[in-house]
Parts: sequence; structure tokens; C-alpha cells
Amino acid sequence: MNPDVTTVKIESRFNGPPGMGNGGYVSGRLAAHVGTGPVRVRLRKPVPLDREMQVSGGELLDGDVVIASAEPAELDLEVPAAPSIDEARAASAEVPWRDRHPFPTCFGCGPGREDGIGAARAAGGAWEWAGVWRPTAVLPHDGGSVLPEVVWAALDCPSAQPVAPDGGPAFVLGTFVAQVEQPVALDVDHVLLAWELGREGRKAYSASAIIGPHGVCGRATAVWVSIG
Repeated sequence: MNPDVTTVKIESRFNGPPGMGNGGYVSGRLAAHVGTGPVRVRLRKPVPLDREMQVSGGELLDGDVVIASAEPAELDLEVPAAPSIDEARAASAEVPWRDRHPFPTCFGCGPGREDGIGAARAAGGAWEWAGVWRPTAVLPHDGGSVLPEVVWAALDCPSAQPVAPDGGPAFVLGTFVAQVEQPVALDVDHVLLAWELGREGRKAYSASAIIGPHGVCGRATAVWVSIG
């Protein structure tokens, strides 16, 4: 094998919609091959699960098919003032996705998952959407913090909440630009924020951030495509 080519397998645990990889998690795995700063990932095809794929030149390949591509990017994103942990927790009751979720087994936000990210969901405020996330060792980690690809996944799903606040129509992630700025520690409460940036036809644009005890841990912008 070409020394510049590595293999990647997305295990079935890390699904988004049924039968395909979670967009944020996959993007984080691919971004690790590109750089440590902000990375833009474009998801071009549904990501197969439990299949060895190749990473070459910033592309995720399934044979000759380009599944996703990544490149260094700029991320000029101002994060709004976050609510406190108590304020975000107090707001967390009555979010339609608790009962109406297009992908209930999604690793990132599926209410049917006990081994996923499963952040509490809340609504309201200038940030449009907020939640409290306390990651545990059930998630992939290095002993003290969740792995970067988990942070990418945690930035992904919340950013869909302001895009489809009533649980539908379903959207899938098209392009994701994210940066992990600080480790996200296990067993520590973090605030998740998400807000809409605009819409154009079948596309919706949003942003998200993770706030820890010492400031912003990660931030991202997303382009969502309606499939409903």
C-alpha cells in the first residue's frame, strides 16, 4: 500500500441515519488526517459502516468512490454568551425531538441510544438552542477526555436542532467546518449551544459550540440539506 494511504473503518456504533456513519464523527476522523486547526469536511456520499476505506490526500475513499473530502479552513465564528449550566438545565424540558426524532438511533442525538452522546436538550434564549452535556467513559476517550472525533459529533447534532426544531423535515449534514480548542473532560458538565445562520432553498446553515469550565472547547459551522 502507498505509505501516504491509511485505512479507516467506521464501526456500526457510530451511525447517524440508519446504515450510515454519523456525519460529525466521520468528519472528525477524517479531519485528524488533515491538521490540528479548523478543517472543512464535505460529505459527498453516505458513509458505509463496518467497511475498510482509504484516506488519501484528504479524501475518504471507498474503492474509487470519494465518500468525503477534507481541507484546512478558516473559522471566524463568534460564540454568543452562554447560559449557565443551571439555566441550560432548567430550560431542558419540552423539545419535540424527545418524542419526534427522524433518526432515533443516531450516535450523536438519538433518544434510543444508551452508548451515544445523548446530550440533554433545551430550548430558548438568544442562542436559540442550548443543552447540558456531561460526557462519560461510555464514549471513546483517552483516560481523561473524550476523543476529538467525539467532540466533532457533539458539535454536529446540536447544530441541527435550530434547523429543524420540531423534529422534521429530516436534514443530513453536507459540509462541516469545526475546530477543537480545548479537551472535553469526562464527568464534567459542558454547555452545548447552537443557532441558525440562514437558509437557501433546501439548504440550512447553522453554528454550534461547546463551552466548558475554562471557556470554548470547540466551535463549528454546518450546512444541512433537507431530505424531507
